[in-house]
Amino acid sequence: MEMEEQHRTTYLEPLRGSDFEIADHQSDITGWEVVDTDGNDIGEVEDLIFDSNELKVRYLIVRLSAEISSSSKAVLMPIGVVDLDEDDDEVIVPGVSEAFLKSLPEYEPGKVLSPAAELAIRYAFLGEDALPHAEAVVYDTHPSDFYEHQHFDDARLNRGR
Repeated sequence: MEMEEQHRTTYLEPLRGSDFEIADHQSDITGWEVVDTDGNDIGEVEDLIFDSNELKVRYLIVRLSAEISSSSKAVLMPIGVVDLDEDDDEVIVPGVSEAFLKSLPEYEPGKVLSPAAELAIRYAFLGEDALPHAEAVVYDTHPSDFYEHQHFDDARLNRGR
């Protein structure tokens, strides 16, 4: 088996096209505008990545606006780094700059999200200058507490309800 096949997270998948749907008491934020705290356009929520083992949303797939990325690339944002404005159907991402958004790794539909790629996203949102050497983070599955991090705390989404 190739290394790429061994080191992947197969329980994370896009909501669209799956057999799952958003729970009745949760907002379906796909299609919502994504803005910073000043109301500047960042992009739009294209889809959600959920954990089919835990039945929880882990990431938003955000298609960056043309003003930020000329290629209009899609990036992943952990669910715990955003706030919702349900009155305006907006997702608010505090404390991000255009340069930061451009530096996020591009999300590639159909490609399985590896634990190392998830760790790179975590380090980016933590503001770390560098990810530890890639060989130090190659493993089959995350440590059991990986999703207990604040980046995956969906309680922020329920504050305004």
